[in-house]
Amino acid sequence: MSFNVLVIPEDFTKDEQILKPLVQRILDDCGRKAQVQVCRNPNFQGVQTALRLDALREVIALYPMVQLFILIVDRDGKSGRKQRTDEIEKTLSDELRSKARFFAEVAWQEVEIFILAGLDIPSGWRWSEIRADADVKNTFFKEMVRLRGTARYPHEGRKKLMAESISNWQRIKSRCPEDVGALIARVGEQT
Repeated sequence: MSFNVLVIPEDFTKDEQILKPLVQRILDDCGRKAQVQVCRNPNFQGVQTALRLDALREVIALYPMVQLFILIVDRDGKSGRKQRTDEIEKTLSDELRSKARFFAEVAWQEVEIFILAGLDIPSGWRWSEIRADADVKNTFFKEMVRLRGTARYPHEGRKKLMAESISNWQRIKSRCPEDVGALIARVGEQT
């Protein structure tokens, strides 16, 4: 029997290239063979819609074959965002009971951090500054795109850069304990 996982991003158009391989690797790390899909219908096109319970309930209803739903949104420097995703996770987990699992996590600060986490960073960059930057996509990630010459690739090379990054899995785990580490722990315990 196939174990189906649906990743729910705030906007799949660019995030899919990062989140699908990330979640697949998390499941592999937990010893779980799974079919990972990214939610494209509906495409929330923003964090505010992705955090609405009615919208998430609609997704759950559209995908009855899924055993694990994972909502991943950007923190964007909002200190209350993690509390909100924790509330969503509890509410939807309670509603699903044993039919499926629902996890919600925030990328500290934006999902592009997962690409940067696995790559060698320039000598003048400090990981603590990268990790704390609420606009990391438009600062450090854009600079990495420029340095790596991937601006002409679809989605600024997110797929290519993530493939390289994910090959440094231990580095990603050590640099991203608040989000990747938390998901690994929860997926490992619950699936």
